[in-house]
Amino acid sequence: MNTENEKKVIEVVKGIIIDRTTQLIEDMSNHDFIEQVMDRLEEEGVVLDFENEEVQEEISDLIGQQVLPLLLKIMEWGIKKELPKVPS
Repeated sequence: MNTENEKKVIEVVKGIIIDRTTQLIEDMSNHDFIEQVMDRLEEEGVVLDFENEEVQEEISDLIGQQVLPLLLKIMEWGIKKELPKVPS
């Protein structure tokens, strides 16, 4: 494969990675993701009042603590720069 084709392959791969990453960010940033987590907790026998807004907020906060650092790392990779750290 010549250098020009290699560059094109890398460009297409990066484009697909960015598209998939964008989809992941969208998927993890909506209410459906929170509901999916709560459904999985119920399936695994975790007993919580999932209808209680305080419980939902606590779960959302815990999700954010896990998801936000991941998304920041992905963004750093995409823009090739280190971003400020998120306080825990």
